[in-house]
Amino acid sequence: MNVRDLVNSSPPPATAVSPCIPHSPDQYIQRGHPMSASGSIPPSRTVSPPNVDSRKASIVLIGMRGVGKTTLATITARALGWELLDTDIVFERQYCTSIVDFVASQGWEAFRQIESDILHDLLRTNRTEKVIACGGGVVELERNRALLHAFKGSQGLVIHVLRDKDAVLTYIRDSTHFPPYYHESAKEAWNRREKFFRECCSFHFVSLTVPIPPGLPDTVTGDQTLALKPVEDDFFRLLRFVHGIDTNKVPVGRGAPRSYCLSLTFDDVAQAIPKIEDLSLGIDAWEIRVDLLASLDFTFLAFQIAILRQHSPLPIIFTLWRAPNGDRPLDPEVTKNTVDALFKHALRLGVEYVELDARFPRSIVEDVVSLKGNTTIIGSFYDTTRNLSWNGPEAQLVYNSIVGMGADIVKIVYFAQSYEDNLSLQKFTAKVDRPIIAINLGAEGQRSRVLNHVLTPVSHPLLPRVSFPGQLSFYETQTTLCSAFSTLLPKKKYYLFGCPIAHSMSPTFHNTAFATLGLPHAYELKETSTVQELANVMRSPDFGGASVTIPYKSDIIPLLQHVSRHAKIIGAVNTISPIPGGGGYTGDNTDWRAIKTCLLRYLTPANAVTCTTTALVLGAGGTSRAALYALYHIGVINIYICNRTRRNAEALAREFERLDPLLNIRVLDHLTVPLPIYPPPTMVISTIPATSTDGANPDNGSQLIDIGLHPDHLSPLGGVAIELAYERRITSLLALAEEKRAAGVAWTGVEGIELLLEQGYEQYRIWTARRAPKAQVRQKVLEVYHRSWGKGLRVRTADLP
Repeated sequence: MNVRDLVNSSPPPATAVSPCIPHSPDQYIQRGHPMSASGSIPPSRTVSPPNVDSRKASIVLIGMRGVGKTTLATITARALGWELLDTDIVFERQYCTSIVDFVASQGWEAFRQIESDILHDLLRTNRTEKVIACGGGVVELERNRALLHAFKGSQGLVIHVLRDKDAVLTYIRDSTHFPPYYHESAKEAWNRREKFFRECCSFHFVSLTVPIPPGLPDTVTGDQTLALKPVEDDFFRLLRFVHGIDTNKVPVGRGAPRSYCLSLTFDDVAQAIPKIEDLSLGIDAWEIRVDLLASLDFTFLAFQIAILRQHSPLPIIFTLWRAPNGDRPLDPEVTKNTVDALFKHALRLGVEYVELDARFPRSIVEDVVSLKGNTTIIGSFYDTTRNLSWNGPEAQLVYNSIVGMGADIVKIVYFAQSYEDNLSLQKFTAKVDRPIIAINLGAEGQRSRVLNHVLTPVSHPLLPRVSFPGQLSFYETQTTLCSAFSTLLPKKKYYLFGCPIAHSMSPTFHNTAFATLGLPHAYELKETSTVQELANVMRSPDFGGASVTIPYKSDIIPLLQHVSRHAKIIGAVNTISPIPGGGGYTGDNTDWRAIKTCLLRYLTPANAVTCTTTALVLGAGGTSRAALYALYHIGVINIYICNRTRRNAEALAREFERLDPLLNIRVLDHLTVPLPIYPPPTMVISTIPATSTDGANPDNGSQLIDIGLHPDHLSPLGGVAIELAYERRITSLLALAEEKRAAGVAWTGVEGIELLLEQGYEQYRIWTARRAPKAQVRQKVLEVYHRSWGKGLRVRTADLP
């Protein structure tokens, strides 16, 4: 993972960050990266890391040579607008020689002393808004280890970067950029330093090796930087968690929806990845049963967490059972000290949840709770005697003990002797004030699994073994809720409001999603000639929500009791939901979120948004408002609108400029070559129809509209081209992006059907509090889309539903 030009180029100075984004990493991350689909709740106790007072505290990266520290530091510095400092580069600039030549003439000991002085000076004078990449051997000296330990404790973050050992050792062996190790091999040095890195760091980050496309010598391509996008995403997920910006937690308070977790019972998480889409259906969190893994080696565990995170945004519960409650007990040689070290290691990995058995030694519990930061503690108690009852005094004593140990969520598992034990469980949970996972085991206790509200453990037929006997699948819990407890999961009707809507893809989308997750709901079209007819539909007791398309996106607003801030700014609502408790209806807009998601997904680290970033929006109609808002939300302040009716575009520009005095929106009434835009745009969004029909000769079919786009209109640094029209797979804009890519410029084209899917995923989450089954929905929608498109059906393009 070493793209030399990206590594060696200097990131923008701190003052170069976009002025519309407050100059601090948390604000950038919050606006520049979407929150998790499951939502987030504030930290339950201390802010992680516990002793860091400011989110502006400098970030120090340590780890073996070749793990990608400088590359990661460069990406991070660019994204945050901070300064990058590299101890190796500082050394070579100060001494006007390469490290290879210096070590060859002066020896390693002399180099280590100078490196130590450089490290001390950098950490003393750069405590905020710096990303500092350290050489692989800084942990060799006790003096440096003490300094890093003190720095992580009170001043900033020290993050240990890990990478696949074999790949790194191969890189070191073949590289001419580093001097050879003396008296030992690179592998021996790695093994000896591992303990030092763990002792010195606040957190671990595993930079999973990604394939970098080949390029010419001394050049870097956009595709090479795009290949690093997963590394950037994973690292900022860690930073968001550490700084408490998005702790990626499952909502568990009053009024929160039911939540579910699935225990991955593989001995290697990598075995689950080919099945990850199916395994994740309906669930809100993963549980990693550490005691079932093939190894308890710290590096192995770090990679297990990293692999799962790379393929899923869901939070992780780290579980280590102390007693043989499952099908395999802990190894007897797993001592108290090892258990303590494993939980501390989990905290350094930034896992969202840790489950602590209430019968663990008190010293372990106190250690973990005191260091938990933004990790949520689930305190658990499993009755293996089968003698305890929810009616007896022991239940309250167990609950009080778990709360007293500092747990944020209580988990109590008993064995049901009769059906009435489920009723006793319900009475007990109704009187406690802490979020609780309460389950009865055995055949008589299955009802409790269905009715449990918080992080209900479920199983899946694709798992190699069950985590606990008697678990149901998510699908089974939903169908049981619907059939046996219909008041808890009542059937709802959802609609698309608009006219004309006969060929909409929305019924295919949502009915496929409902059926896949075992939900009893239905989605249908409601085509009306006036908006007033919709009020009667909304008043129906089984009304669950509605998508809204033209011509009612604005006209529907007077019928709503609440409109989100986003929808108010955009001036359009495309999603309606009933307010719980009969409080009327609320409206939101998911179009802009779909645009934002696609922009961030494909914008390369090399094109991180700064104050000089430019974007071009084609069209000034209703959907362009969502495009402008999405651009503003990711920090773009230099936006150009091209529209044939200049007056409409200027009115739109003036309206949006009132959002922020730093916004600079300019209007073009035609596209010239070259454009009066510098630098050229790295984001182009088309909100206009892609085709037109010859009114005199309708049998001629639709023709692509040529608005004068030219290859020079797109940045030579690459970028993202988004087409909101979806009546054609390839439009003029997408063809141009493909032409640029064929010429070696990393432009990514995003089809309109992708935007349709993204906004629908968000609608589904709003209505059901569940993530849409994306793979199944996408497959079905594309099947219908291709069949309809092949028949020549003209799909509306001024809206997404």
